[in-house]
Amino acid sequence: MQLAQEALVPGVERDAPAQELLDGVSSLIRAVRCVEHRHLMPDSGLRRSDASVLKVLLKGGEQRGGEIAAKLGVDASVVSRQVTALEADGLVSRRPDPADARVGLVSLAPRGRAQLEALYSSYTQHLRAALADLDDDMLLAAAETMQRLAQAITEVNQVVRRTNSTGD
Repeated sequence: MQLAQEALVPGVERDAPAQELLDGVSSLIRAVRCVEHRHLMPDSGLRRSDASVLKVLLKGGEQRGGEIAAKLGVDASVVSRQVTALEADGLVSRRPDPADARVGLVSLAPRGRAQLEALYSSYTQHLRAALADLDDDMLLAAAETMQRLAQAITEVNQVVRRTNSTGD
């Protein structure tokens, strides 16, 4: 398939494959947010950002807030506020890090695990129905590609943040 080579913004050179990828990712994000807002998040009582923190804890186990922030590509202060709210709701717990008591370790509480599992069970059913024409191998290949893209974009973002913060 030949993609259009015209610039989306006059005067800005267009890298067609990269721009088409960006457009595709943006469309996917909008579609996911639409499903979350209309069908899933109101029922679960979780905000998307809360679910993201809980999912990091589910996948990676107990960890420092800074590690969660790095995995989500956000500032540690953002995660600190989220963890405080999630702890107040009984969805996560915190304890001092035995290696450094100035730092806390965050873990997923049973209530948080239950809410996250209920949310993703519902979401998975909706997703399976929407993607019924794709077999498991195709879904796994798409997931691997998206994870590689997300990691690459996160790494570039971290380099840009470090460069901007040092003034280089």
